[in-house]
Amino acid sequence: MRYTREDGCRAWLTYAQARPDILCSILDSFGTAEKVYDQMMKDRGKCLRPYLPQAQIDLLRERAAPDAMHDMMVVMQREQMGVMGMDDIHYPEAFRQMNDPPAILFYQGDPDCLMGKCISIIGTRKASPNTIEATRKIARELSNSGVTIISGLAVGIDSAAHQGCLEGSSPTAGLMACGLDVDYPIESGPLKKEIIKQGGVLLSEYPPGCPALSWHFQFRNRLIAALGKAVVMMEGRIRSGSMLTVQHALDQGKDVYAYPGNIGSEWAEGAHQLLREGALYFTSAQDILEDMHWESEAPAPTPKEKESLPPMNDKQRQIYALLCHQEMSFDELAASTGFDAPTLSGELTMLTILGYVKALPGKTFQKA
Repeated sequence: MRYTREDGCRAWLTYAQARPDILCSILDSFGTAEKVYDQMMKDRGKCLRPYLPQAQIDLLRERAAPDAMHDMMVVMQREQMGVMGMDDIHYPEAFRQMNDPPAILFYQGDPDCLMGKCISIIGTRKASPNTIEATRKIARELSNSGVTIISGLAVGIDSAAHQGCLEGSSPTAGLMACGLDVDYPIESGPLKKEIIKQGGVLLSEYPPGCPALSWHFQFRNRLIAALGKAVVMMEGRIRSGSMLTVQHALDQGKDVYAYPGNIGSEWAEGAHQLLREGALYFTSAQDILEDMHWESEAPAPTPKEKESLPPMNDKQRQIYALLCHQEMSFDELAASTGFDAPTLSGELTMLTILGYVKALPGKTFQKA
């Protein structure tokens, strides 16, 4: 993987461990991460005093040393770790709709797998065997219907959701609460490799080497909620990280589904509480597909089919980004992109073949 100087400076800036809104403010003020780095090196961090306490500035100064920067980039290269900001064409569109979007993201794999239909599946690490099996089956059936499954890579429900998706035809995405190079949880190593191998993606806000701290998980959970069109709660206690993810989903205006587990089980109490409060009842993948009006849509291309298709180019990404917001006519797309008619027509045709865009009557187009 090739990196620009801006990539290195973006990665360096995350070592401040600052809130996303603060990082966004810094980047908005300076323009680029490179300019932040260069100015900090000139004035020894004085430029950052309006934004960060001295302890965080000291962390950045320590990490700005040439040896430290070199070591960071070596790790990123070894782990094939990409880094992106909100202006990157790969940046997930769902995050742009958040009140507190990540300013900088690290990724391994293919972030474009998040462009289609996504469902987040969450639940406890100490799940019952029956619910583990149900999770795997539901995720597999959703995957075979073209749905990308989002979860958090933990043992229990998360791992069952990822594994079920991998048994289907769609990729899966894992959100981490530590650096992408950190073996946490230790049991997920083989799973993470398989996710990347099958066209999925791993995402994190945290830099290389950053451990999984307890407060990271709450921030991570808002991203799990954001990426799914809906959140599916399989099993968990009332006071749990899964319920915090549900709250993030509700704050973001997302639908929440709750699986009716074993009555009387302490691990099913969270889902039953949600059902009492009005969460959507379901027992199968078909229930979700029907509610989301996805049951009649053609499934997404399988990984093998995708390999035979050309990747989305920059023009196609620009068109797709516009259609993520609303339906647009051919003329509106031409005016917004500046493409001439033959170019736009050709790119729309390819996007339709790839399964990313759907043509509507009256030369109007929408995201598939």
